[in-house]
Amino acid sequence: MSVRRNVIAGWTGHLVTVLIGFFLMPYILGTVGEAQYGAWLFINAVAAYSGMIYAGFGATICRYVADLATRRDWNKLNAVVSSIQLIYFGTASLVLLFAAGFAWFAPSLKQWEGVNPSEMQIAILIVGSTIALGMVASVYGGVLVGMQRFDITRSIEIGTSILRLVLTVVCLSHQFSLITLSLIFFASTVIEHSCSWFFAHRAVRTLSVAPWHARRVVMKECFSYSAFNAVALVAEYLIYFSDTVVIGIMLGPRFVVPYQIALRVSQMIQMPIVQIGEAILPKAGELAAQKNTTALSRLVSQGMGAAFLLAGGFFIGASYYGDLLIKTWIRQELDATLPIMVILLAAQTVNLPMTIIRKALLGIGQVRMQAFIDLSEAVVNLVLSVLFIHLWGIVGVAWGTFIPLTVIELCVLLPYASRPLGLEARSLWRTVVMPQVPALLALVLFCEATWRSVPAQGWIPLLGVTASGGVVLLGTWWMTQRLTSISLLKPDPSLAG
Repeated sequence: MSVRRNVIAGWTGHLVTVLIGFFLMPYILGTVGEAQYGAWLFINAVAAYSGMIYAGFGATICRYVADLATRRDWNKLNAVVSSIQLIYFGTASLVLLFAAGFAWFAPSLKQWEGVNPSEMQIAILIVGSTIALGMVASVYGGVLVGMQRFDITRSIEIGTSILRLVLTVVCLSHQFSLITLSLIFFASTVIEHSCSWFFAHRAVRTLSVAPWHARRVVMKECFSYSAFNAVALVAEYLIYFSDTVVIGIMLGPRFVVPYQIALRVSQMIQMPIVQIGEAILPKAGELAAQKNTTALSRLVSQGMGAAFLLAGGFFIGASYYGDLLIKTWIRQELDATLPIMVILLAAQTVNLPMTIIRKALLGIGQVRMQAFIDLSEAVVNLVLSVLFIHLWGIVGVAWGTFIPLTVIELCVLLPYASRPLGLEARSLWRTVVMPQVPALLALVLFCEATWRSVPAQGWIPLLGVTASGGVVLLGTWWMTQRLTSISLLKPDPSLAG
């Protein structure tokens, strides 16, 4: 598939997933209550740490399948996939052991009123089993990605999301509990990976995944490639899941819900930008191979400008209409959700443009230093979140995320990336920031003129101001680009004659 079709497929899958999640969160919260839903979010946040022991092998499968399928080396392809699955059998065993230990420890957590300890333990064991099963079966999804069948993977993702929606609505309407939610998770995961298994064998007719295909030399080669990917993966999981775990342990499940709602909103804009970065990644590698630094820096600057425009627009919109969004979406008052949302979206105005830089660095093969920068950022995030939660509660956790995301990204990662990507501070200000300022200012004026007259709750007002704000933002940006291009095309009178 072409890069454009892959991006479109990714955006489509993301849109459907976001819309379903947008509906499910208030539905589950209203059905099971804050305590039960907070416990469910906490269990999933802890369980998500298991993703760290994938150790970067997901990217390894994709890379080797793409290369070996091109060279039609089917024997080694089977050896790579089988070797990594054998490793996953070992890591899945660790997941099961951890789940058993977590289930034993969970009832001793403080401030967990409203949650049945036995029910929580069973839910933890089911979730742990689901993750272990998914880990072993994930190699088939990696094969599909390596074969660039994003259309299939996104279709499976969409189908599974719809299935989870239906099961949640039907099952919770009859009986709601942590066990019900965990069984829905288990059933949808089994169906998702069964579909991946079927289509992976259709995409690679000679695919054979079995322990006897595994090879020690292949494992060693895969470990060598995945090492620094693993460091970056650990950092990513620490950043995105440590806050929920810290809140759950120190304050209890009820405090997880308002933070998670704000976090979900800030994450909604991440995936479209990540898809842009994924499209930039191979092009950056091509330009680096051609030693075309000028084109490379222009490509990165354009991607960063688009990311800054979208992130800035969401930040401005949330600052004015975040309360309207929360009341309409969740249909209840939740303390601290609005300030947390604004803080996290402010962090995204820096983080999302830097996502483009990260993908470009991966494209040109600069992996090692970026991985350690990510890890240091994750550690600082965790430490500050633990410290600030004592001072400012869950809002302090948001500041613990904001500070490392902005300071380390701008003061460490950006200077490091400037040389290999051909970026300059003055050029970035001129090409990334300034072209977006008129559109962002126009959005501020629009919000300032309208927010007092908009009703405090309702889907029609929310959708209306969202659509109108989007037209103002993108329309002003388009006109600014047109005027800039026209002025550049005008001849310089001083050069006449």
